[in-house]
Amino acid sequence: MRTSERERLTEELRSEEISRREAATRTLASERGYIPVLLLLLNDRDWKVRYRAAEALGLMQAEDAIPNLIQATRDPKDHVRYMAAKALSAIGSPDAVPALVQLVSDENEYVKQMAKTGISSIQGTEK
Repeated sequence: MRTSERERLTEELRSEEISRREAATRTLASERGYIPVLLLLLNDRDWKVRYRAAEALGLMQAEDAIPNLIQATRDPKDHVRYMAAKALSAIGSPDAVPALVQLVSDENEYVKQMAKTGISSIQGTEK
């Protein structure tokens, strides 16, 4: 991806308009070549960008992003922890279970629930 394209998409992820953020997420999730950019964006200063990067990686079921998504489960922003848990659940790797177990005691109820759902899904007990 050209630098200008990466910068444009990153700026779209920062938009106040949710539709623009969603469109940029879909674009980034559409091609595996964007994975290196998304991995960098997981460390962006803006939590909305980190959230959308995790979302895109989950939509792609990017197994090579598992270590980065596990790290994102420790993000200071609960929205990012939630989306990291959701992405790890979508990827479905047993390697994610210990991080999801840690999130079961998260202070945010939505994060806790997503962690429980992810663990059940990965372990094959989701009904």
